[in-house]
Amino acid sequence: MTPREEDFRLGAVSYLNTLPLIETLGSSIYKDVPANLIHVFNQGVLDAALLPIYDIFQLPDPEVVQHIAIAARGDVYSVILAYQGALEKVRQVSLDPSSHTSNQLVKVILAEFYSLYPHYIEEKRADGTLVEGSAKVIIGDPALHFRQQASCSILDLGGAWYHFTKLPFVFAMWCLNKKTVQREYLKKMLLTAKEEGLRLRNVIAAREPNPALALYYLTKCIHYDVGPRELEGITLFKSLLKKHALDGGAIV
Repeated sequence: MTPREEDFRLGAVSYLNTLPLIETLGSSIYKDVPANLIHVFNQGVLDAALLPIYDIFQLPDPEVVQHIAIAARGDVYSVILAYQGALEKVRQVSLDPSSHTSNQLVKVILAEFYSLYPHYIEEKRADGTLVEGSAKVIIGDPALHFRQQASCSILDLGGAWYHFTKLPFVFAMWCLNKKTVQREYLKKMLLTAKEEGLRLRNVIAAREPNPALALYYLTKCIHYDVGPRELEGITLFKSLLKKHALDGGAIV
């Protein structure tokens, strides 16, 4: 018997950039911030989850869906380092509690490309006032909102990565539960949902408080394909994590 969409338990990131990938999949999708999604996936209660690439690295033998990603070929707009003063004088960085990948990405970028090694603080909340020499990582929809009224300097992490590597950065991919029987069907379903959702980006953007910004973001900042250059970017990020001793252990 052919499975139905509602037969699969899916988990996705609760941000605007995810909507083109799940718009046509129905409403019964577990949504959470990136840092929490991996914990639910590891419990085995999801058939597939749109996991951050750093968390996928921590899995022993991940099975990802090819040709689908949340990625950027330049400024991503929604993954930023906000800071006061000169970047080279930043001494303390507050990490975003919603993130794993972007928190590691900022460490790689500052160490590898700027030779900066500030003190990193894991905050329980992503707010707080910036003072001279301090910075904070902000991701997702909160970063979009922050940029509209920011009075500080901003380093776009997608743009910085592309500037120095000339490679796209992949933030997330669909990862499958290997105990799910109908995985091939699920892959095709997710690919179809992507194709349909990309054609609906103007509809998705029209629902947002700032439709023009949302459409620009979904069509110019985020891209959803994985090709050879994206795979090169993934490989380079993984190697730089290892170089700077940021590859970590398994996330449980």
